Amino acid sequence: MLNPILNLIFDIISATPHIKVHELAQQLKALNGLPELDEDSHKDLFKRNFLIMNGLYQLQDELCDTHHIVHISALDIYIEHLEQETVSSDHCNLPSHNDPLKSYYLDWNNYDTSKEEIEALLSEFWQNYLSVQTPRPSAQTREALVKKWRLPDEYDLPTLQKKWRRLALSCHPDKGGSDLEFNQIKLEYDQLKTAL
Repeated sequence: MLNPILNLIFDIISATPHIKVHELAQQLKALNGLPELDEDSHKDLFKRNFLIMNGLYQLQDELCDTHHIVHISALDIYIEHLEQETVSSDHCNLPSHNDPLKSYYLDWNNYDTSKEEIEALLSEFWQNYLSVQTPRPSAQTREALVKKWRLPDEYDLPTLQKKWRRLALSCHPDKGGSDLEFNQIKLEYDQLKTAL
């Protein structure tokens, strides 16, 4: 199946030396390339992301024969031109070209995923993301963060998680926030969590 935003994705990444997934999404949205795809906000976000990743992996396959490699990661997407002399017969067999994400996003059966499957994927993602250990903050840092986040002195995990979700949504890069602000909020959340 042909991805409807494939040409737009190519235009953007070929004109930009390095771009992040959320920046690509913002540019596509500005060009009206990503209309609403589902009434459910979670499914809509999933489908938009699916189209972007599917397009990137399709381009990766297409451009391989032209001595170009499309490098794909959430924080850095770029096209690298390989000189004819340096091209080996297996230059398209980079680890990123054979990863499970590529197989997932090139399978159009995954586009119309159920809400339950999306929630399970998000839950797994956050479990992995939050599994990184953060050192326990000092008493002064904890006190300052509790005040900044407007939490009760004796907050519990559900209260903290609810506050985290609100703050994360308000400053998430896909929602118009910045990477720096989102990463700071994430660090503070991890510190508050370890201080429980």
